[in-house]
Amino acid sequence: MKKIIACNLVVLLSLLSIGFVHVQNEEITLSFSRDFGYSSGLGKIQGLFSIKATANIPLSEVDFYIDSQVIGKDSSEPFKIQFSTDDYPLGVHKIYAIGLSSDDKQIKSKEVIVEFVSAKEGNRAALSIIISVLGLVIIVAILSAVIPALISRKKGNVPAGSVRNYGLAGGTICSRCKRPFAMHFLAPNMLMGKLERCPYCGKWGIVRSFPMEKLREAEEAEATSKWNLSSNSEEQKEDLLKKEIDESKYQSM
Repeated sequence: MKKIIACNLVVLLSLLSIGFVHVQNEEITLSFSRDFGYSSGLGKIQGLFSIKATANIPLSEVDFYIDSQVIGKDSSEPFKIQFSTDDYPLGVHKIYAIGLSSDDKQIKSKEVIVEFVSAKEGNRAALSIIISVLGLVIIVAILSAVIPALISRKKGNVPAGSVRNYGLAGGTICSRCKRPFAMHFLAPNMLMGKLERCPYCGKWGIVRSFPMEKLREAEEAEATSKWNLSSNSEEQKEDLLKKEIDESKYQSM
């Protein structure tokens, strides 16, 4: 008797699990794409949008609804329609789809709750996002210029001819004083190169990275150049630097 009851329970559980899987597979999923207009990402939309319906079972056709009104029908894959929010009243709406399976069974998708807003509100919200993004870009650009400059001033005491560690960003060679220095990750990219400040002569310029062999050659060259000021007095160093800066005023960047 116990064996019969156990067998019946196994059969019953098997039937229930099969039915559960069958129901789970019969689903329609909606996906939205913005063709033109505004979307807040939180349900507020305005403009021209497309809706696409996908299912795990074959469908013969799909009807698309806004509230209880059919807004379109598609009888071939991909099941997709386009609509404009301007054709409907402002406010909260329910969007869903009902598909017809090959065995004439209706399957309804989950309802998606959205809010249609006016073009004025959409433009105002989009402008607010643009201003925020531009503000962030400006702040990053300022920090990218200021931080390398502050770091460069601290690193300007490297003795001429010494071997440097240029880090992951690589190194470059100043076009005026010909001394090599490390580049910064935060330096703004100007397409032709990065905007950097030489930590030795203070010159700003757009520079590119140099291979290590060229950087080592520049290190050796500066050891015998006028920038090797180890034997000169502090006044001589200042006079030479001022002269170089004055001369640079008549040279192109």
